[in-house]
Amino acid sequence: MPSPLELLQKQFTSSAIGEADSALVAAVRGGGKLTSAEAVEVYRGAYPARMTEALGETFEACWRMLGDEEFLEACRIYARSVPSVSYNLSDYGSSFPDFLLTRFGSHAPFIGDLGSLEWSFKELFHAAPHAGLAPKKLSVAVKKDSILVFGSALIFLSFSHQVHGLWKRDRADDTPLKPSDWSGRQQVLLYKSGGTPVFSRLLAAPEASAFKALSVGRPLSEALAAAESLDEAAARNLFSFLSDAGLVVEVR
Repeated sequence: MPSPLELLQKQFTSSAIGEADSALVAAVRGGGKLTSAEAVEVYRGAYPARMTEALGETFEACWRMLGDEEFLEACRIYARSVPSVSYNLSDYGSSFPDFLLTRFGSHAPFIGDLGSLEWSFKELFHAAPHAGLAPKKLSVAVKKDSILVFGSALIFLSFSHQVHGLWKRDRADDTPLKPSDWSGRQQVLLYKSGGTPVFSRLLAAPEASAFKALSVGRPLSEALAAAESLDEAAARNLFSFLSDAGLVVEVR
């Protein structure tokens, strides 16, 4: 059986995200000119406002693409239906991209992918960087049959829509979007390069295929050979990027 405090906490939480619990209203004392019901309403209004603020900080590009009215209304509805389960507000909103896609997918089919990109960026931003091998050390150690082990501070993303450009779009650019702005698949690599900033790189389809093969432990020569249309120059360019960005932490 819950303690009186646990019961009060449960009543407070349910009131913050839903209808005000009459038992909570009865237990609260009004302050100043506020009645008990009015005091509870302060918190009922503050909770979705704070959750909306948190979502706006994480999904800034989605906000720009949808506009104030649609985005803020979506935040309010989401906040009422999906309670926060963490003390850290930056953890809130993991399912928000799917929610946005369900709500706006008919006229903004890219919005789920864009939200996923923003969530991944936020996750990596708060992650610890790794220490990659220096380019010279990596060059000496690697052989044709080497297995490259990547650090933890990177995320590979494969999207059904081209959202990297929308994410990077100038905030002052209010040009109406066209289907050509997002049509087509896209692979994006988010990574940290020895510090706290998060960088991004678009990967062509052959580069993405080679990277995925390397990331699951396939030897270098096999991974490069399995990537269709990845010629020798492109393979060198990909390896140079992996080396210069410090993404490889071990060679086996």
